[in-house]
Amino acid sequence: MKKTLSVVLLCGLLCACNDNTSGDGLTGAAHDSYFAVVSTNYMGATAISLLGKDGEVVKSSWVGSKTKNPDLRTPLADDVVLPTTSYSRHYLTTLERGLGVVTRFDLTNGSVLGQLRTDESPQTDKAAYHSNPQDVFYVSDKSGWVSRWAANPDSKAAAAEKGTDLIEFDPSTMKRTARRIDLSSLNTMIEEQQYDKNYNPIGKVMSVASASPAGLVPAEKFLVVGLVRATANFNYAPGLIAVVDPVAGTLTDSLKLEGLTNCGEVKPVLGNSTQVLVACIGAWSDSGATAGLVKVTIDGQGKATLVEAFRVSEHKGAADTNTNIVSLGGDLVVAVAAGTLDSMTMKVTAEDAAYTVDLKTGKQKLIWKSLGAYSLGVPALDHDTGALLIPDAGGMDKPAYGIHRFLVDPDNNITDDAFVSVAADTTLAAREAHSL
Repeated sequence: MKKTLSVVLLCGLLCACNDNTSGDGLTGAAHDSYFAVVSTNYMGATAISLLGKDGEVVKSSWVGSKTKNPDLRTPLADDVVLPTTSYSRHYLTTLERGLGVVTRFDLTNGSVLGQLRTDESPQTDKAAYHSNPQDVFYVSDKSGWVSRWAANPDSKAAAAEKGTDLIEFDPSTMKRTARRIDLSSLNTMIEEQQYDKNYNPIGKVMSVASASPAGLVPAEKFLVVGLVRATANFNYAPGLIAVVDPVAGTLTDSLKLEGLTNCGEVKPVLGNSTQVLVACIGAWSDSGATAGLVKVTIDGQGKATLVEAFRVSEHKGAADTNTNIVSLGGDLVVAVAAGTLDSMTMKVTAEDAAYTVDLKTGKQKLIWKSLGAYSLGVPALDHDTGALLIPDAGGMDKPAYGIHRFLVDPDNNITDDAFVSVAADTTLAAREAHSL
């Protein structure tokens, strides 16, 4: 689940938490746009800007929570994120996780192609089941899949509303089909500590850790699904990923990730279409004990094999690089180690830092350190230009509104190039950068 504990802490801690967005309509921008950047306060205010191949802004706040368009029946307001991979540079897809809505835009003419509800519950009913969609993958113009994190607590719910699955929709109509890939077979039971209202331990019980599907990344004709496997209290089962066949609509394999947990983030490996990267955040309080990064290969039958694994606990003194990853090719990955806050004063005790990590050797190299904690967001790379974009919200005393641009040469040497202001007039911090 991309919305982590850091989201809960962010607003009220950073000056970037504001709700001033702008924008009245949409205009065409496809031929100039290579990146999309989400700026948000995680509380309903969102602006999505479009950047060129060099990482410079071409359309600031192209669409957002205050965009006025009659085809936006549901505004872009509630925990808005973008898919891990893009189907085409001419389209933009957004997910509103809290509302359970997928929206698709045509960047060429600036039109809204449609919106998809990922569950049938009333949007305004806070007590109802909401599916919490995490990612979207397009197989073709007629088939797309959405991962639904949440399990429906109603055991009598119809299969279409069960959750913990992938559901198919038709991108040409933005309507659901009848197909779903049920991942509840990957649920498990784990022991977890129970507490009273004063947070005193009162014994242990066995609880269901749902598969909690999150990231979706293709590996040739198959789709790798990152699984968080969390209980309702956010305790985590051992790490696991799933492999599905999106054409047949079937689960083909799963792979245990030994010594790791909370493995929902999946990214492509640059230059290798049969491999994917998986980031395992671990538990919030384990200081990297079950965190790490792995590379997995998928064969022609949809079977997964571990290729390389960087487990933080196996490298003394290593930074806890466990999230917000992007491949530089081979075994080299850019990853973020989240900073920390004093629980009493909410002062930053350690800043976010971005590193390169060699999965084979475990060697880490610092790229950039932010001024704040929970400040560095999802990075993106344009291989042709070498532009590496890392969102940076700065610190509480010195907030930033944009992305830090680095240049990566053919030998993977990384140079700090410039800070690019993105939607600064909204005073919303940039949180995600994605290649279109």
